[in-house]
This record gives sequence, structure tokens and C-alpha cells, in this order.
Amino acid sequence: MAGAVSMASDFGALWVAVSAAQVLAGRSSAGAALRRLGASGITSLVLTRLLKHHFGVPRRDDVAPTSRARTPSSSGFPSGHTLAAFVSAIVLPRTRRGRVIALVVASLVGWSRVEVGHHRPADVLAGAAV
Repeated sequence: MAGAVSMASDFGALWVAVSAAQVLAGRSSAGAALRRLGASGITSLVLTRLLKHHFGVPRRDDVAPTSRARTPSSSGFPSGHTLAAFVSAIVLPRTRRGRVIALVVASLVGWSRVEVGHHRPADVLAGAAV
């Protein structure tokens, strides 16, 4: 399961699907969904790049990755997947209930990154905290 969650979060695919579902369900216009998705993507990309460059902490090498999830070549701190998941979980949902569900999903993304061996817990906690 961890590998599937990790792969679903690659390149924001999971959050693109959430935005598409909002449009298809009539809960958002396509324009509004694209604006939220773009804001989320740009924000998480900029923060991830700046923080990974600033800290430059290497990925863990004590555990071999345990799934077919893509192993990124960037540094490990903070977890970019987790950072993007939490930014998206705050920005994309239109209701309080949706935000709670999205935050649970974002937490699963963080867990998956540790479980597949790509991050230390501290990397994931930092990504979530940003």
C-alpha cells in the first residue's frame, strides 16, 4: 500500500485527480480548480526547491527502497512529497470535511515516504510542518 500511495503522489497526480473530481462532481468550476491546483503546485515547488537547496541533507542510505516507487535524486530534507501533500490538502478542498479528509490523505503520503525507505521521519515531519 505504501508504494501505491507514494507513486500516486508523484508529480501531484493525486491532487490533480482530486481537482478533476471536484469539477466532475460540480463542486468547483474548472477555472477555480485550476487556479487552486496551480497555486498549490507553484507554492509547494518553490518551497521544496528552496528548502532542499538550503539544507542539502542527503537521503537516508541505511534502508534500501522497498517498492517500485520512484526514488528522487534530490536531497531528502524536507520531504517534497509530504510538503506538496499538505499544501494541497489545505488549498484544494472547498469544505471543512474535505480538508479533514485531505489532511488524512496527506498524512498517508508522509507515512508512505518513510515506509518505502525514501525518507526519515524527521524529513516527513518537516515537510508537513512547512
